[in-house]
Amino acid sequence: MSDLWVPVVAALGSSALTGLVAFGLEWWRSHVAGRAALSERRARAYTRLLARSGVIVHIAGGFHLAMQVRSGLAEGVNVMLGKQRPLDPLELMERMRADIEPLYEAWSEVWAVGSKEAIAEANDLVDKCGDVMSAATRPGEAVPRFMQVIAGEKWTPAQLDQWDKEVRALAEARRRLAVTTRRELGIEVAELFTGGQSKQLVKP
Repeated sequence: MSDLWVPVVAALGSSALTGLVAFGLEWWRSHVAGRAALSERRARAYTRLLARSGVIVHIAGGFHLAMQVRSGLAEGVNVMLGKQRPLDPLELMERMRADIEPLYEAWSEVWAVGSKEAIAEANDLVDKCGDVMSAATRPGEAVPRFMQVIAGEKWTPAQLDQWDKEVRALAEARRRLAVTTRRELGIEVAELFTGGQSKQLVKP
């Protein structure tokens, strides 16, 4: 090779190396930024689901209370006298949809960006939410159905115990997802039920 071409080849090689290094650095920055964005989306999805699932206990308690106070002879008299409107099933369903929809939105986000472990725990958590709603709104069995026209909805101790059991199971499912969230985010895993706190979520 002519000595004339040595600087040219050296310059081209140096330029190619510089370009390769620049490309590598840019790829690495993009990779790191992508991982950070995914981590942020996961954190938002997990925490939203944790928050929405916690509210389910209070929603279930509200429907349970409505079943109790809006049934029986007193309810019939109040409706007849015009003191209150009869319960509208369509209105009740719309209220339930509005309360439950954010839970399903958060669950869908976990499906979209969550890890395999988090998705499995999210599925279990939503199942537990359904169990709580079912236990809270199951028709009472403490009195015969024909007597409920007078007495209203009454639940047996066994039914109330089952509701309590489902609430505790929901609390434990929320704890498991919270531990997974902390682990995936690189945050120290801590005991979430501390001191005198009960593992049972507050129930009306």
